[in-house]
Amino acid sequence: MEHERVADLLRRSADAVGPTPRERERMRLRVLAEFKAMDFESPPAPVRDLPVRSTAPGRLMVAMAAALCLILALGAMSLLLSRDALPGDPLYAIKRTAESASFGLAFDDAAKARKHLEFATARIDEMEGMAARGNTPIGSYLTALTDFDTDAAAGSRLLTVLSTNGDGSGLTYLRDWAKQQSQRLKTLRPSLPERADTSADLLNAITERADALIARLNCYTITTGATDDVGALPATGACATRPPVQQSYGTTPTTTSHPGGGAPGNGVGGGSTTTATTTPTVTFTTPTVASPVTTGSKGPGPTTTSSKPTDISVPLPLPGITLPPLLPGLPGIVLGH
Repeated sequence: MEHERVADLLRRSADAVGPTPRERERMRLRVLAEFKAMDFESPPAPVRDLPVRSTAPGRLMVAMAAALCLILALGAMSLLLSRDALPGDPLYAIKRTAESASFGLAFDDAAKARKHLEFATARIDEMEGMAARGNTPIGSYLTALTDFDTDAAAGSRLLTVLSTNGDGSGLTYLRDWAKQQSQRLKTLRPSLPERADTSADLLNAITERADALIARLNCYTITTGATDDVGALPATGACATRPPVQQSYGTTPTTTSHPGGGAPGNGVGGGSTTTATTTPTVTFTTPTVASPVTTGSKGPGPTTTSSKPTDISVPLPLPGITLPPLLPGLPGIVLGH
């Protein structure tokens, strides 16, 4: 009976302090909403004890690689478009930078000299392009002419020094190049400012210098050893050729006697015939040896020492000497041949 009374009291207390039917319905709806918000198809969450790997560095590397590829692509496109750029164009600085880079790849003076002449030729090309386009500011022409003079003079200085120390073929190339560029500059003269006269005078000076050095290529002295703005200075003295090298050999006269006292083949008159035959000889000097000489009676007398050296001439080549082999089966050793 007591147990039933306790259970009845608990039941009444639960009804008194428990949630109302309205609260229970609200709780049920909230739980259902939470279940709908959960994604049951996604993979399970990683275990908290294991470190979670971040993907931020990988994304950063991918972004940097993409940016680098974009920069290289834009640089290559700009370099390609700058090949036809003229002074004053936005891409002209890129063109000159590319020329400086190509000049840095020339490792000897001959290649550097030809690079200077190539750059000077490019300046003439640019002036032709500006003249064809028209309405070009005078500052652009002045930039091209100044750069032309710098490269033409530098190439001429290097090429004249190298050619006078070599076979001289570079002088012909330099002269022909200067004549060709002078003709092109003369054609452009109506479109160029007065500053172009300085460039024309420079080309004439290069042509005259190349001709003067070519004229002295066969001389013993080609240059004075000094240089000026356009290159090596030619010598001004007489064109003396290099003296030939003289070789002298010793001769030993040989006397040949013919029967009958005549010359060979005629049998008449004349004496002995002397023929000069070149024969190398080696002279050895014997050391001084003291030898006793007895004078007077049979008894011992004073001793005289002979101090005069004796010269012995041995004709060359010396006779060969064959030594026996060092080991059986090997050839002998031959000396003197």
